[in-house]
Amino acid sequence: MAEYTELEHKAAGHDGTLTDEQGLLIFKPLNEQELQFYKDIQQQQLTDNVESEGDIPLESWMPAYLGVLDEGHNVSENLAKDVQVIDSGEDLINIPNFPTSQDNGTSNRFLVLQNLTAGFNKPNIIDIKLGKILYDENATEDKKQRMTKVSETTTSGSLGFRICGMRIESNKMTSTLDPNHHEFQSQGEYVFINKMFGRTRTVEDVTEAFETYFANSSLNEERRNHLKTIFLQRLQLFFNTILNSEVRMISSSLLFIYEGDASRWDEQKDEDSLIADEFIDYEDEESQDSDSDDIVPKAPLSLMALIDFAHSKVTKGAGYDENVIEGVESLLSIFSKLSD
Repeated sequence: MAEYTELEHKAAGHDGTLTDEQGLLIFKPLNEQELQFYKDIQQQQLTDNVESEGDIPLESWMPAYLGVLDEGHNVSENLAKDVQVIDSGEDLINIPNFPTSQDNGTSNRFLVLQNLTAGFNKPNIIDIKLGKILYDENATEDKKQRMTKVSETTTSGSLGFRICGMRIESNKMTSTLDPNHHEFQSQGEYVFINKMFGRTRTVEDVTEAFETYFANSSLNEERRNHLKTIFLQRLQLFFNTILNSEVRMISSSLLFIYEGDASRWDEQKDEDSLIADEFIDYEDEESQDSDSDDIVPKAPLSLMALIDFAHSKVTKGAGYDENVIEGVESLLSIFSKLSD
């Protein structure tokens, strides 16, 4: 029987996101606006014939969207039967024995997305929330007031971004963290750095927070410097993407991931790609048409992705998202210093 577990490698976000046995996919509780955003961006990519020369489309920065999982109503022993991933009525993947969290048999729905950590042996992750404005037009007055206060008292307001969390391997800098801002996981191998760490960063010390993220004890200085440089290059490309994207994204995040296992760097001879390729590779052509376990995740040594679109929408004719662009500019400034 297939097993589905809570996603382990994450730096922030809500509980309830599951992954499959192979770790290729994640199942995220469905938000209708997020689903619509994925569909709109996919459709836009299919229909837009004119692209600015050299620009990378927004979809290339997003996790691969595979469809919607609808559990159905036939629940037996707390397991939903005959589950399928569907998109526009077309079956994409059959996922049997998917667990339900509802005791009354009510159907749950999940977005089925690429697991961005698939293929990494020791992923080191940071979640960076973009924007000064942290609420959309649907927010209650109470939420508007709370989110305005968060922005005004954190780097969200001063820099246009805020570190929401990290999950990284323990290193020499993590030992100096405030005990209220972190906890050890996996027998001390990993450190989970919580949202309060990010909320207490300032313009003066936020660069040091990124140094903590890259201070991996298993990677030599040359590899750590490579990571700082390639994330700078990605941010430069992403900046151009956002300038040419007519969207509004509230509380979306940039997710950085890099490989902490030096043996994978050795195997790939330190070759890293700016933009991640298709996330599933095949050992041979025949396995593409089979149901075997020959599919293996295809991971780079590091990647940057845009995630979380519960408050995002396509806004044709509205120009670029000023709320997001300011945070990216601040990150560019910081990473220029880091890469120096």
